[in-house]
Amino acid sequence: MARETKVTMEWNGDRVVLEAMHQMSINADRVGMMLHGAVVRSLSKGQPVKRVGKRLVGLDPSKPGEPPRKLHGLLANSIDYRKKVDKSRVELFIGANTKYARALEFGNPKSRLKARPYLRPAIAKNREKAIARLVKNVFPKKMRGRR
Repeated sequence: MARETKVTMEWNGDRVVLEAMHQMSINADRVGMMLHGAVVRSLSKGQPVKRVGKRLVGLDPSKPGEPPRKLHGLLANSIDYRKKVDKSRVELFIGANTKYARALEFGNPKSRLKARPYLRPAIAKNREKAIARLVKNVFPKKMRGRR
C-alpha cells in the first residue's frame, strides 16, 4: 500500500501584489526624480544674453534639433513629475509647465519654430536605467532568479 502525504498550499497572491505595488510606487518616485534631473541637465547649457527693455534676449540660441539653451531658467524650473497609483498599475508622468514647453519640444508651424526636443531625448537616453530602477526589489528575495 502506498504511503499518503498531505500537502497544504496557501495562496498569498493578493499580499504579494500589494507588496509589489508598494515597492513599485516607491521606485516610481525614484525614477521620477532621476528623469527630472536628466531633463533639467539637458536644459543646463546657457547662452549670453542682453536686455532689451524689460526682456532678456538670447544671443546664441539653440539650433533646431538641439535642446533649448537656457535664457532665464523658467523652462527648467517648470519640469516636474507626478505618479498615479491604483490597484494594478503605477503611471509616471513627466513634463514642463510653461506656455512654450510644447512648442519647443515639437515645434510650432504657425510661428515657424523648429522643434528643439529636450524631454523625449532625455527620457529615451535613460529608458533602460529607469526600467531597471522601477522594478528593483519588486519581487520577494525567494522568487528572484527563478524562471
